[in-house]
Amino acid sequence: MDKRDIVITSRIRLARNLKDYRFPVKMGQEEAENVIQEVNSAVAKADSGYKLTYMRDLSDIQKNVLIENHVISPALAERNERSAFLLSPDKKISIMLNEEDHIRIQTIEKGMSLKECWELGNATDDIIESSLDYAFDQDLGYVTACPTNMGTGMRASVMIHLPALSVTNQIEKLLYGVSQLGVAVRGVYGEGTKSLGHLYQISNQGTLGASEETL
Repeated sequence: MDKRDIVITSRIRLARNLKDYRFPVKMGQEEAENVIQEVNSAVAKADSGYKLTYMRDLSDIQKNVLIENHVISPALAERNERSAFLLSPDKKISIMLNEEDHIRIQTIEKGMSLKECWELGNATDDIIESSLDYAFDQDLGYVTACPTNMGTGMRASVMIHLPALSVTNQIEKLLYGVSQLGVAVRGVYGEGTKSLGHLYQISNQGTLGASEETL
């Protein structure tokens, strides 16, 4: 069995915030709308066909479908009145707006494709940063709402399928082992969610003090 048999998808997520704006949790409606429009305008300059969707315009069923397809996070769906997302025409790139951070760029590819995901995410990040000023500290790196995301603001993860280990009750031993290596294990839909169908999301824990390429 090779990695293609167990790695279902690869994902890169970049957390960014705009300079001179409060974090989403502290924002009012007008400030949140300004962030959405600024990012939408920056992305539109690249003429890449992204579609903007406000969470308040979606039904609960539509939100759940987007979560199940890993287009948005459960956290974004909960921020109904002040959040939105941009989706690329091929649906490989989603830009979540006013989730925990102002901007969460997420790229997903099938199989073991972290390099491809990184290239897509980095290019999208460059497009936005060419028009907008990010909150950045020379010593700490990109400033994020959660201190554990400070630095590169990047999470690299793979969704893996481990039915045999789950059935034989060996999964807990494996999860403990990888956690000692600085790797986080989460449920199907990320932090705070459960594993379903023997699927696990494996990602880096640290984002501070290393480059995106190193992670």
